[in-house]
Amino acid sequence: MGRRTCIFFISLFILAEPVGRSQDTVTVPLHVRAGFDLAGPVMKLVNRDLISYGIVASADINSSLAVTAGFRYSSFNSSEVIYDFRSRGLSFTAGTDYNFIKANVSKGKYYAGIGLRYGLSFYSEEAPMIRYTNEWGAGETSVPLKRHTGHYLEITPGVRTDLFPGVTVGWNLYMRLLISAGAGKDLKPVWMPGYGPGTAGMSTGAEYYISFTIPYRKIKVYIKPKVRESEDEENEGDQTNTGTSTSGSGIRF
Repeated sequence: MGRRTCIFFISLFILAEPVGRSQDTVTVPLHVRAGFDLAGPVMKLVNRDLISYGIVASADINSSLAVTAGFRYSSFNSSEVIYDFRSRGLSFTAGTDYNFIKANVSKGKYYAGIGLRYGLSFYSEEAPMIRYTNEWGAGETSVPLKRHTGHYLEITPGVRTDLFPGVTVGWNLYMRLLISAGAGKDLKPVWMPGYGPGTAGMSTGAEYYISFTIPYRKIKVYIKPKVRESEDEENEGDQTNTGTSTSGSGIRF
């Protein structure tokens, strides 16, 4: 009889273990996304010299990490008193995004994190007119059309949320660090497509994306239970009981 009772309780423990664990898990959908930057067309209304159109795609690896890639076409024309400058080209970025929101809160819908990307800019530039003045007098010259390849790093903190099922909106702040403009040590482009002012070592700005999303699989994410708080409560309870026992013995004496 005692043996059967032990087997019964052991069986209950084995059956209850998966149940206990399931309470510490959350099911999260993983998505692939593709979207476009709304800030580029809007900036055209503010800065008529610049045309910029960008698209981005990403795929979730797990509840926190996603791989991402982007493509952008840019054209810049500037006419100043001392020069005329034109540049246009394509830029590509690739990297990862990390979501700081825990899986049980984000649920595959919300993102607040930071991304790190490597960028390449394939562009052409020319200066049809450059006016100069020196000790020998004034004059004009020009720089013919040349093609270059620039390199930069991009850090992008941002947020994203579901607008409705299948569509998300979000914005990124970006900080781009110039590695090389590809035009030589002493020749810096007025504008490097995909990066910004080639004369600066860092450029900043913002992008606003609307994306279409498709879930491709679901995963279970284990949420670590808060065991330490329970242990602290038990320790406090033990200390209280010990204090009461001592007090009681004092009364008896």
